[in-house]
Amino acid sequence: MVSRASTGWRLALAVALAACGTAHDSSPAPLPDATPEAGPAANPDASDASNTDPAFVDAGGADAADAAACNVINIGILGNPGANASSNFQQWLTKAGTTVQRIQTTANDPLTAQSLAPFNVIVLDHLPRAYGPAEAAVVKAFVEAGGGLVSMTGYVNNNADWYANPLIATLGVNYSGALIDGPVTAFVPHPITQGLTSVTFLGGYAVTTTGASNNTRTPIASLPEGNIAFAVQASAGRAFVWGDEWIEFDSEWNTIPEIKSLWVNIFGWVAPSGCPLVPPPN
Repeated sequence: MVSRASTGWRLALAVALAACGTAHDSSPAPLPDATPEAGPAANPDASDASNTDPAFVDAGGADAADAAACNVINIGILGNPGANASSNFQQWLTKAGTTVQRIQTTANDPLTAQSLAPFNVIVLDHLPRAYGPAEAAVVKAFVEAGGGLVSMTGYVNNNADWYANPLIATLGVNYSGALIDGPVTAFVPHPITQGLTSVTFLGGYAVTTTGASNNTRTPIASLPEGNIAFAVQASAGRAFVWGDEWIEFDSEWNTIPEIKSLWVNIFGWVAPSGCPLVPPPN
């Protein structure tokens, strides 16, 4: 059983995950040793998931019983939207049958286990401040107990772009380096990259591993400057860390169909088993 910070945390997260069946059953299965030449740089900590991962084949890994028990993916978006319009993203999530709520929109909001209790997936957007070790531990416990996490950055080209680092560093990854541009066309086979050929990346950062970790950290997309996306298996939960924020902007949603496909794949992989996202017809 996954350890929790306290009995209170166990109860809070149990409520958040109750509507979505069981947590993820296992780490992704490794791919063969061969890696496409244009793919992400080699990483000794990483093992890739094949496209037969149950989480991809069956809408989040749900069997019939889990699917029947699941009600909804409850998404908490931490922080504010980026500089460009992004209403299509949140509207699309609602039409897909999820619940969506923005929290942590001001620098005065503490981040606690109770803050995350209503959710089974959290998205790190344009965060309002830096976070301390206790708050990072809350996010770590949320994911390890079976929650899903998605992280973006690249908003303003200053220290605010690093606000997510304390939260994702507990999972063994970090944003680093100077701003870089795409588009991203180098993908490693993984449930999240299924069907992708080109995704916008404008003024984002490389994603690197940090420190020792028991988590499975898999680089799944890259630019010539380095890896820009990691899929992380952390105990019972999963995280997807992306080095940019343009994948949430209306300009991309309206012109690049693969952006929607990417998000379907993301939620299909990070959401707890039994909680499929059903994309709306348009």
